[in-house]
Amino acid sequence: MKFIIKLFKALNSGQTPWQVTLALVLGMVMGLTPVSGVQTVVIIFLALLLNIHFGLFLVSAAFFAGIGYIFDPLFESFGYTLLSAGALKGLWTSMYNSGIMRLTYFNNTIVLGSFVVAVVLALPLYVILNRVILTSRDKIAAFLDRYPLLAKLGILKRSDKKDSTFRILGVGVFVGVTALVIVVAMFVIDPVIKLSLEKGLSTVTGKDVVIKSVKTSFSNASLHVSGLEVQDDNGKTNSVSIADIIADLDFNALLLHKKHMELVQVTGIGFDTPSSNPKPSVTKEQTAKTASKTGSAFKMPEIKLPTPEDVLAKADLKSVKVYDKAQKEIDAIKAKWEKISKEQLSADAIDGYKKDLEKIKSASSSKDPAKLLKLKDDIAAFKKKIDADKARLASIKKDFAKDQARIKTLMAEVKNAPGDDYKNLKSTYSLDGSGAINVVGAIFGDRVKHYIAMAKRYYTMAAPYMKSEKKVEPPKPPRGEGRWIKFQENTPSPDIYVAKVDLSGKFKTQGFTGVINDITDDQKLLGKVTTFKATSDGDVVQKFVLNGKDDRLGKEAHESVVFSAKNIASSDLALSSLNIKKSNIALDGKADVYDLSTLQLASSFDFKNAVISLEGLDKKYADIVNDTLSEVKSFYVKTDATGSLESPAVHVSTDLDKKISGALKSIFAKEAKKYEAQLKTMLDDKMKDQLKGLNGSASGIPDINSLVGSQSGELDGLLSQTSGLGGKSSTDSIKNLLPF
Repeated sequence: MKFIIKLFKALNSGQTPWQVTLALVLGMVMGLTPVSGVQTVVIIFLALLLNIHFGLFLVSAAFFAGIGYIFDPLFESFGYTLLSAGALKGLWTSMYNSGIMRLTYFNNTIVLGSFVVAVVLALPLYVILNRVILTSRDKIAAFLDRYPLLAKLGILKRSDKKDSTFRILGVGVFVGVTALVIVVAMFVIDPVIKLSLEKGLSTVTGKDVVIKSVKTSFSNASLHVSGLEVQDDNGKTNSVSIADIIADLDFNALLLHKKHMELVQVTGIGFDTPSSNPKPSVTKEQTAKTASKTGSAFKMPEIKLPTPEDVLAKADLKSVKVYDKAQKEIDAIKAKWEKISKEQLSADAIDGYKKDLEKIKSASSSKDPAKLLKLKDDIAAFKKKIDADKARLASIKKDFAKDQARIKTLMAEVKNAPGDDYKNLKSTYSLDGSGAINVVGAIFGDRVKHYIAMAKRYYTMAAPYMKSEKKVEPPKPPRGEGRWIKFQENTPSPDIYVAKVDLSGKFKTQGFTGVINDITDDQKLLGKVTTFKATSDGDVVQKFVLNGKDDRLGKEAHESVVFSAKNIASSDLALSSLNIKKSNIALDGKADVYDLSTLQLASSFDFKNAVISLEGLDKKYADIVNDTLSEVKSFYVKTDATGSLESPAVHVSTDLDKKISGALKSIFAKEAKKYEAQLKTMLDDKMKDQLKGLNGSASGIPDINSLVGSQSGELDGLLSQTSGLGGKSSTDSIKNLLPF
């Protein structure tokens, strides 16, 4: 109703028809096109510049915005058709490479579709409405004059005043509003960027990130971040703090929706610094819970010789495997001969032969010639069957002898296995640096694994931001939204590119500097790899150099780091029971990561002027051992890690184990002999128990030789009883029965 009233007032106003019509048409274009881009600003500017009915323009825009929402799916589909048309690809590509045209959001499907429809409808709508107003204004007014009620609404009130084509006041309003928006944006943009940075960095690092201030400058397109702190879980200190970050932005790239920076200066980097905004105290329970969640808890191994019981419980013993194998075989042999004794050596088999013999004897006393003639064949078959059964019994006896020999062999293997286990365990749990009691190797190996896991955790956070996005066709958008279509750039460049980052800060009391070149989200498009370098030289670390690169130009990603330091002054380096109170360390190494999954690490540490001690020793040995170790001033540790980045295999070699074992050798000589004797005795006792069990199983095997001998003797007896049957007596009996 409001729209109709406004329309009638406009039709009956003193403005010319074109002013009314243009207000409706501009409102239609404004309403159908989503509020976005330069075209929206241009339409509002025209509505204020031209002396049209501005109220009618606003009402028309609101009305057609509702119409546009209904037809959004059709506009989106039409826009996608236009942007994907091959004949228009050149036009879109040219517009895509223009920063100003990008501000129109033409490459959004719903923006382009609705705007084209609005522009196409604008001219015919203008012509039709203009003609209707010209021809019908007087007729409609005369008709409505008859109704006083309508006159009271004021829609028929005519004004003879003629307005000018342009209105300067409208331009002033536009300029004033624009200036106000810019001023408000300048006051709001800094807090918005600050909030976004704090939230984003907190998500990435998994810690609370606090920023003191953010300042943007539109005159030189720069961003200044001050007082960035990544707080520890205790809320009192910062893992990392940065005094200032100054970034020079590329304004032209911003117009193309890209984030390009020529230079980023990061100064005042610090570690373990006090927080400027400490959080309330954290309880021990909360700290422990946080540590368990983040996986930061780390416990060093102890230097402890395992007891013989521990060794046997954990060791992969040959004697256990041999025993299990022997037990399984003997059980199978026992089951085999129990089955044979029941099925093939039972009394039932002899009973069958006896019945056959009784039939033969009965036939031999018969006077039937036919039976007497058949008797000879039956006796021959009976003897043949017994001979075959005797051969089978001989084969069973031979097979049983083989199994008996196999049981003896298995027993011998079980008896000899503990000797092999003893030699292996004695070697494995030696104190010469090559066995499982690899003191320094275990300590440094676990520490290296801890650092690799920590580095991978932070690397995993950063990896998604270094990967190039795959270019895929955007999915169908929700209602009221469009798809953004990308086109080829005349001068291709990545969406994110930082040419150079200068770093400077302090680690404890020593300063360091660094530089990172060519940070980008698409190295293949840029054609350059990301490189970085850091150096430091001072009292704490001398001649420290770190060089590396992130290379994604090939088929698989390759990150590499080379590091070295001439001298690292270390004091009170506590490694579980091993305590290095003072040392100078020379460092050298290289690490490579392939395809974000495979690790290759090689590093070496040369310790000089070391002061070493062992803690947790028996009082009667402590002074002697540590006096001996005080003579050990230098040693090396070499660490290699290969395999999966998730869980690499770490190998550590060092000469310190041999030096420690040399110091302990004379002291623990007697204890070592006792230890070895206990280990051997336990293995022998275990073997005796195993043999006892196997003998018990073997003793349950039936006496096959006895059964075979008994059955063979009975078969011989049955065979001897047939010797007087079926011979000459049978032939004489047949002759006596014949009449001739």
